[in-house]
Amino acid sequence: MDNTDLKSVFDKEDFNNPAVATASKNKISVKIIAIVTVLLIFCLGSVFALGIVIGANTGMQKDMPLMQEAYELMKKYYYKDISWDEFQEIAASAFAGSLDNFSGIVKKNGSDVISGTYGFSISSNIFNEHIITFVQPESPSWVTKAYYKFDKNLNVDADFDNKETNVYINEGDKLYGIIAQEEQNGEKKELIYRVENASAQYLRQIVEKNQEAIFLIQKYLGNGVYSDGYYGFYMEKTQLQSKTAFYYKHTEDVGIIKVLEFSENTTTEFAQCVNEFIENGNKKLILDLRNNGGGNSTTLEYMAQFLLNNPKDEALPIINLVSNAGNGKKVSNIVYSSKEDYANSQNPYTAFPIGNKVKDFEVVVLCNGRSASASEALIGALQYYNDSKIVGTTTYGKGVAQKVFELSTGDYLYVTNGTYYVPTADANGKMVWEKCIHGEGFTPIYSSNASENNYIDALLTDYKTDACTKRAMEILGY
Repeated sequence: MDNTDLKSVFDKEDFNNPAVATASKNKISVKIIAIVTVLLIFCLGSVFALGIVIGANTGMQKDMPLMQEAYELMKKYYYKDISWDEFQEIAASAFAGSLDNFSGIVKKNGSDVISGTYGFSISSNIFNEHIITFVQPESPSWVTKAYYKFDKNLNVDADFDNKETNVYINEGDKLYGIIAQEEQNGEKKELIYRVENASAQYLRQIVEKNQEAIFLIQKYLGNGVYSDGYYGFYMEKTQLQSKTAFYYKHTEDVGIIKVLEFSENTTTEFAQCVNEFIENGNKKLILDLRNNGGGNSTTLEYMAQFLLNNPKDEALPIINLVSNAGNGKKVSNIVYSSKEDYANSQNPYTAFPIGNKVKDFEVVVLCNGRSASASEALIGALQYYNDSKIVGTTTYGKGVAQKVFELSTGDYLYVTNGTYYVPTADANGKMVWEKCIHGEGFTPIYSSNASENNYIDALLTDYKTDACTKRAMEILGY
């Protein structure tokens, strides 16, 4: 990837910060008192932030005696120094993050962010579990063996011999925490970030700023069961380019394109997959959007131009975004498919409708509960223009969009400010914008045998034995 390395991999929609505790080399101890104190700050911070909002509209900006009292007590008794500016920052972040799962404050990326990648992709669900959904061949995560083993209390297992035990990171494993060495007050300290049930955005920040880290992984044992303890994988970043779109020649007639996310890199890679699809003489496409949590809308616009039935090769409306332009004023903005790649100016490919070059072109989509946002918008457009069938389990149901503001601190405030609608036809066949899938998702007409509870098992099977792929082939007439 680019210098944001795992940005899109961890670009999910919850912003609650995890607890952070120090770790020793032999035994990692979590200070309960410190965690409780931090949580207290967050709770009080939310109230403080609410006071700011109320005060701004009532002239009571300085009339917050309770918060002043709380701050003075924390400053006096909290085990670390905390400034008024830090207190405000925590309060604002806590309040913004409490609005919904998609709003929040993301810390700015400093100029010292190190480029590179660890070589794996993660899908974060609504419970903020971070499941490894793809391990790139020849990447650090592909070749690195577990160096440590820990029990549930994060005590090191002294009997674990990494030389004799071959334990690697696999798809389906779960990320529990990250150990990183960071400088604080001129002194290097070893910190553990417990990221399970914590912010995917915050997780991304930890990954971005550390050139090396130990990843604490729960191994997936099958049938929804994970290891009791954790394995520690020490890895350093590399400059390896992580791909986000892959083409597979399934049969002479059918090709499969798997898309992991909608990022800036995806556009070029998707265009290359389309070219391989055509060069191999494929006529039917299975588009695998399982565990694709979406991404940016410009990538959606570009990919849609390839996929939608479009005889005139024109810009087609794919979603209608109804948003708050400020003070409750609603505005409607139609988003169109695009031949140009506005996500990546270095992309040499111009998008074109595959159906105009491939006779009898047809698309079936694979999806599940981790297919969200831009993935769902594309599914809606494919259903309208191509009458595409979808196979799998009901999608996540994210029908809202965020607006980003840069704060005076340089941090970024994400605010959910609109809902989007997918095209449908009324009784007269006219396009209307009445369907919003937020909180509902798309329910496949054709379900697979894999339930949402064992979706990880479906991840680990190849396309030759995958139940969803088999059902898609039947729909395509094979």
